[in-house]
Amino acid sequence: MRDVVKMDLKQSLEVVSRTGKLVVGYRRTLKLVAEKKPVLVVASRRSSSKLLKTMTVMASAAGVPVLLSDLSPSELGLSLRKPFPTSFISILDPGSSDLAERVRSESGE
Repeated sequence: MRDVVKMDLKQSLEVVSRTGKLVVGYRRTLKLVAEKKPVLVVASRRSSSKLLKTMTVMASAAGVPVLLSDLSPSELGLSLRKPFPTSFISILDPGSSDLAERVRSESGE
């Protein structure tokens, strides 16, 4: 589980939404994590602590890095140009964004 600070997450997520592939929502993200498909999961610290704990445990077991964000669910949704809030984003293909590489390099993987 990574806590990357001072990263322009909003801009990176916008690039992923335009050039890559992502899935939003807790249930869909959890299912994809169980299948080891995401290259990265972005989660809001402001989400339910129970859901956040379940997601981090599942992601750790699957070897999927988790980026904990200080952005609110509304801010995460808006950064993806979605008209709704979301606490969990599963990035399947980062597209032109280097977000997944930056998280891996900061975690030493």
